[in-house]
Amino acid sequence: MKRLIAVLLTTIVFLLSACGKETAIAHFSTKEEALEHFIQNEGIRGAVDVLTTTKEEEVLAIQLNENTYFAGEVAKDKKGYVVKRISANVVMEAGGGWELTSTANQKYTIYFEKQKENQHFQPLSNGHYYVSLVEGHQITEEPIYKNAIKDLTAVQ
Repeated sequence: MKRLIAVLLTTIVFLLSACGKETAIAHFSTKEEALEHFIQNEGIRGAVDVLTTTKEEEVLAIQLNENTYFAGEVAKDKKGYVVKRISANVVMEAGGGWELTSTANQKYTIYFEKQKENQHFQPLSNGHYYVSLVEGHQITEEPIYKNAIKDLTAVQ
């Protein structure tokens, strides 16, 4: 029940802080250049971890500052590599979770917990949270875990 309340509160904050204005998206010849530009442009002062999914997508778990997190994605199209936000900012004190949809229209739910809940949670590089990414939109008290993380690597 405690987890459900935390997830619902996080979802409410997420919905209330919906993404602002649309801006032109910069494309780059390498993934590293795209990530560097995104980190500088967004003013990210915390950790950035790449969650490579079982569908070969690269979802980013991003710590904007001390308690603010959001999700992004690295994608490649005809113009090159691009990094995009796929969620709004979420302020977390003890964890949370929210639903995501990738640019390829894959649905995921990302969870952050202070302690490792089960084998599907992996530590973020900042050591503050464990993260889990599951397939489907599953904001429920007892999600059905179909782990979507194939690999986790730190960028910053």
